[in-house]
Amino acid sequence: MIWTNKYAPQTSKDLVGDIRGISQLQDFIDNYRNQKKKALLIYGPTGSGKTEAVYSFAREKDLEIVELNASDIRKKDYILEIIGNAISQGSLFGNSKIILIDEIDGMSGMKDRGGAAALASLISKSSFPIIMTANNPWQKKLSGLRKKSKTLEFAALNYLEITKVLRRIADEETISVTEDILKGIATRSGGDLRSAIN
Repeated sequence: MIWTNKYAPQTSKDLVGDIRGISQLQDFIDNYRNQKKKALLIYGPTGSGKTEAVYSFAREKDLEIVELNASDIRKKDYILEIIGNAISQGSLFGNSKIILIDEIDGMSGMKDRGGAAALASLISKSSFPIIMTANNPWQKKLSGLRKKSKTLEFAALNYLEITKVLRRIADEETISVTEDILKGIATRSGGDLRSAIN
């Protein structure tokens, strides 16, 4: 099994990194009905835990996740059908859900066929939290989505946080490795936990 999957956080207690960001994400999910803006745009560098944090809270709170990625959302008709249905229908399993659109800034360079505008038009109608992730949310193409969304930055992980995760994995896998080597890997990863584990 790939270690990034094997050691992915299962609940919010397993998350490392930006405590403030993690807390604000939890508040958005827990108090969704009271939020002024009905979508959350989480941004930050690769490997800072944006997507894993959303999945951790979903598992912890028994929420279904409806996930799309950037390549899906460039088509207006697709967005209106898939997201339109998802925001108005209950979960398949009777519980609530989160609509997750991962790497929304990946639309850059693609021919956008009205997908971003269609998504922006649906946000205020959603009965469920819409959460988007991005490395760079400041592209002009995303301005309509930014106006409709609360933005939340996830900071890069520091090398000490990454070193702790690497030590835990090394211990569980019974790998003999010095602290200096783990710190070296953590430092070279540039704050990207996924890269460090790989």
